[in-house]
Amino acid sequence: MKTWLVAIIALFSFSTTTVYAAPLGTRSTQENGAILLVAERPGIPMVVMSITLKTGAAADPAGKEGVANLTAELLTRGTKKHTAQTLAEDLDFLGASLNVDTDNETTTIALTSLTKNLEPALDLLAEVLLEPTFPPSELELKRKEIEGNLKSREEDPGWVAQRTFLSTLYARHPYGRSVEGQPATLATLTQADVKKFHQTHYRPNNAIIALAGDISATQATALLQKHLAAWKHAPLADLTWPTDPQASATRLTVDKKVSQANVILGHPAIARSNPDYYAVQLMNYILGAGGTGSRLMKRIREELGLVYHIGSTFVARKHAGPFMISFQTKNASTTQAIDESLQVLRQLISQGLTKEELEDAKAYFINGFPLRLVSNRDVANLLPVLEFYDLGLDYPDRYAELMGQVTMEKIQAVAQTYLHPDQFLQVIVADLAAAGLDKKE
Repeated sequence: MKTWLVAIIALFSFSTTTVYAAPLGTRSTQENGAILLVAERPGIPMVVMSITLKTGAAADPAGKEGVANLTAELLTRGTKKHTAQTLAEDLDFLGASLNVDTDNETTTIALTSLTKNLEPALDLLAEVLLEPTFPPSELELKRKEIEGNLKSREEDPGWVAQRTFLSTLYARHPYGRSVEGQPATLATLTQADVKKFHQTHYRPNNAIIALAGDISATQATALLQKHLAAWKHAPLADLTWPTDPQASATRLTVDKKVSQANVILGHPAIARSNPDYYAVQLMNYILGAGGTGSRLMKRIREELGLVYHIGSTFVARKHAGPFMISFQTKNASTTQAIDESLQVLRQLISQGLTKEELEDAKAYFINGFPLRLVSNRDVANLLPVLEFYDLGLDYPDRYAELMGQVTMEKIQAVAQTYLHPDQFLQVIVADLAAAGLDKKE
């Protein structure tokens, strides 16, 4: 680990036992079924609030891919009392911000407000959540915007590689879908589709509400009962997830006249609930997530000069997300960079790691964790994660121990269990002739 990075982390590091003697916040279940998490942090007169709905693109009906995202995008584009413009003006007058975002598994409505303006800001949030009108004119504008973004991405070889990798690895699985949908499915979406999705999935008993800042749990409960009284418990739609895909050695190539090949290698890996998660995180840091100190960077960039950057990622979600190695290289060095990357993996699997590598990795995670809790926004973002993945509000107090107990032997064991270089899906977007890949294998 670089000396300057160690110094910076040391400045912000502190005893987790001292700071987190109590849980990060309080947890309660509201009458309508919503889970309420509150972290009281007086001192700065502001509150950050998020409503995380346990629904996202995975809930898109067949042939209606993109409807979860479109619904989220349109929430702030008109309510029974406000147009998109007047809503933005009223939020600006209050010094508040209101944003909506969705991914495969969740949709989040995030509000930031001064404490003194929280009640009128909550009135606006309640409108957005409970009374969106999804104006047809706004729907059409947003549809064209999304379609334009999708079309422009087709010119980005990195995005093409990512889309090809995920859609192949997770065929017929929610993780293989674009959250935004596809032009063909977007074209079919109507106001009725969006309203139906909202009515079906935006339910309090499907929600995690988190507040962090200048507010107590008692105050938060009273405000929710007042401003979200009309949000009623209702039956939830069933969502059946397919079986997690299996690794299978495959190479896919996409011919583009580019000077740099874009390469992604990988296979399905682990879910967040896997007890080996912490060992996998440390192993991956050593392998490719640790920047210039990682093994892939040292070998493929520093020693061989084949790439500017190379990294590895484990995406751990409710279900088994992917393990990926990604890099760009000159077309002519594509095969060499792939072969050398696989060799780095095999060496880690067969020989394990050093004590120094393990100590550096643990220091990075353990000393860096407090940086995730510096601001109210940091805490408001973390609270729903703790609930969604059943980690508990005492997780910050346990984190150092969870990381600290991982051994060298454990890391080699998880490398042998979860890394299978001979079963990688390889996706290459390149000038195939220049890369020597234009011939059939």
